Amino acid sequence: MTDLKIIMRIARTDLAILFYSPIAWFILIVFSFLTTASFTSLMENIVTDYDLSGGKEVSLSGICFLGSYGFLSSVVSNIYIYIPLLTMGLISRETASGSIKLAYSSPVTSGQIVLGKYLAAIGFGCCLMLVPIASAIYGSLVIPSFDWAPVLVALLGLYLLICAYCAIGLFMSSLTTYQVVAAVGTLIILAILNFVGSIGQEYDFIRELTYWLSINGRTIDMLNGVIRSEDVIYFVVVVTLFLTFTTFKLASDRRTISRFRQAISYLGFFVAAMAIGYFTSRPGMIKVWDTTRTKLNSLTENSQHVLAKLTGPVTITNYVNLLDNKSYRYLPIMKKANETIFEPYCLAKPDLQVKYVYYYDFAPNGVANNPKFQGKTVDEMRDYMTMIYNLNPHLFKSPAEIRQIIDLREEQNTFVRIMETQDGKRTFIRDFEDMDATPSEAEITAAIKKMISTPPTVAFIKGDGEREVSKSGDRDYSNFSIEKYSRAALINQGFDVCEIDISHGDTISSLINIVVLAEMRTPLTEKGENQLEAYLARGGNLFILTDTGRQEVMNPFLSKLGIKMEEYQLAQSSADFSPNLILAKATRESGKLTFGFKDDFPKYDLRVSMPGCVALTCSNNDYGFQYTPILETNAKGVWIEKEQTDLQESPVECNASAGEKEQTYITAYALSRQLKDKEQRIIISGDADCISNTELTLSREGYRSGNFNLIIESFRWLSGGEFPIDIRRPHCTDNKLSIGVKDIGTMKTIFIIIIPATLLLIGVGIWFFRRRN
Repeated sequence: MTDLKIIMRIARTDLAILFYSPIAWFILIVFSFLTTASFTSLMENIVTDYDLSGGKEVSLSGICFLGSYGFLSSVVSNIYIYIPLLTMGLISRETASGSIKLAYSSPVTSGQIVLGKYLAAIGFGCCLMLVPIASAIYGSLVIPSFDWAPVLVALLGLYLLICAYCAIGLFMSSLTTYQVVAAVGTLIILAILNFVGSIGQEYDFIRELTYWLSINGRTIDMLNGVIRSEDVIYFVVVVTLFLTFTTFKLASDRRTISRFRQAISYLGFFVAAMAIGYFTSRPGMIKVWDTTRTKLNSLTENSQHVLAKLTGPVTITNYVNLLDNKSYRYLPIMKKANETIFEPYCLAKPDLQVKYVYYYDFAPNGVANNPKFQGKTVDEMRDYMTMIYNLNPHLFKSPAEIRQIIDLREEQNTFVRIMETQDGKRTFIRDFEDMDATPSEAEITAAIKKMISTPPTVAFIKGDGEREVSKSGDRDYSNFSIEKYSRAALINQGFDVCEIDISHGDTISSLINIVVLAEMRTPLTEKGENQLEAYLARGGNLFILTDTGRQEVMNPFLSKLGIKMEEYQLAQSSADFSPNLILAKATRESGKLTFGFKDDFPKYDLRVSMPGCVALTCSNNDYGFQYTPILETNAKGVWIEKEQTDLQESPVECNASAGEKEQTYITAYALSRQLKDKEQRIIISGDADCISNTELTLSREGYRSGNFNLIIESFRWLSGGEFPIDIRRPHCTDNKLSIGVKDIGTMKTIFIIIIPATLLLIGVGIWFFRRRN
């Protein structure tokens, strides 16, 4: 008899014993009932939400089955309960009864016994898999264009986890004659493998080993539809490791082997497994396959194109200040968790390295503000913080030492990353003061693109009463331009920003791509006007923002562009807001400019709040411009108020006898024309407050603000689409459901009653059949 036939014969015998056991059927029935209950509960929530909302632009395949909140994640979280009960008697039962000695006396090797019993265990695991597979089939029937590939990968991850648990359980079953002890021992080993990943995180080499050994989170990527070579290798190595350990144990039971030789065998194989795991988990060795239809877990095509142009080694250095409030997130014990931020980039570019530099220095927004540290020196604060975090004080560079490397006082000595190429180009990648905090793909790719190309420079004109970016006043523009810890700030989206005073000596250099002229209060000097006209003549792009009461100052220049500010400001009737607040919406024509104007504004019904706004009109078209209205008012309830000037508090009404008329008014225009080999682009807004510091931070109920969207899309168009980075993905096609709330009862009957009842009847039938024979 060949080795394979012997193994399969042992597998068939043990599988039959399992199915003749009431424990196995109990496991199968309870597992099916609990998992189907979880599935139907999730589906009920999804169907109800779908009926109420009318559908959303999301992948229903992913919501139902993938991710940390999907159905398969709940199965993975609970599968450890069942496997120890399944494997506890595979060897211990035969050892206790003495029947294992018959196998020892036969011409069957220990390896064949182990493989046969293991195949029986994972064969039963296949039966457990039938329930989630049935759920996936049902999902494919009720979700048109079901995304099968990532769901199959998630099912594969679940089965690999079952295989690993079975191998561990089989080994524990070989160590004792008591089945309960074997089950408890399996749970202990699983607990150790889940916990071991948190050991030695402050030491680089130990962290890599313990992280690889940990089984915790090994299926996370597969549950998101991603196959990682290191995860697959991990399961193969763990299964091989514990099957080999089981073979060693049975071999030592059959013949006398010295403890020293046994220890060498176990240790040698364990070290070999760890070595394989360590080297196959290096970034250059990892291969990743994203099976989702929209490549949701991979870099977008734009990011891949940008990264492909980045040649040579690149280093991202994390500068962690112990005395900063953000320090805990980036201490050595958190390194592994933080790798996920740049992991897609490191996998795509193996010569991209992430380093850490730890230091301590005074941070204006750091721990020094704590009353406990009042009057203490930075050295005393360092000693206290290292004691709290149980860290070596010598890990942290002193203020003098860090300033020899880099002076971060302009960054307020808070946490920051610096990306640097081999030829010395560098750029900052910051954390932000929002819910997500860490940079997203858009900010990281923008930083990379700044190093491989010349970023567009935005120059804000000052000196004649214009809004300034260097001030943080209510009417100024620092929030969206140079605020370092604002995600949407231009400097974090790939732009360079500066201020120029063209009326008093500064020039508009050829390096400037976009000029912002925001609400002049006094006319430009002759020199300044000549500078601006020369810039306009050479095809420079402009963003002009006007405001009420500035007609006399700004209309002369606007007339050269064929645009005129109306004499009086707009008013809008509202039960909630003052009449001077105009809630403008994007025009249909604006969709020709950028995808944001086309998709986001109408999809979310975004409104741009414009307090104190004037209407704009095209006075003539003698300059070769194409005029595209960007923002417009409602057709009803908005008029040009000619009688009252103070609309802040006073109630006003449209007075037709005074020439006031309710209609749609344009509040922002986009102008474009072809000059030689380039297209000149200009945006003119009838309000300058709409992108001011105050208006961007105000929160009003009753509408969804699109002010930040206006900034992003305006500068996207003015920069020719170069920045901000476009990280859109293809639209989901599996976003429909073919069932409704009325079908929930039928679904529950099938999954919660019929499937478990069928398994119960089969189990009882086999039991009666056994009794009769």
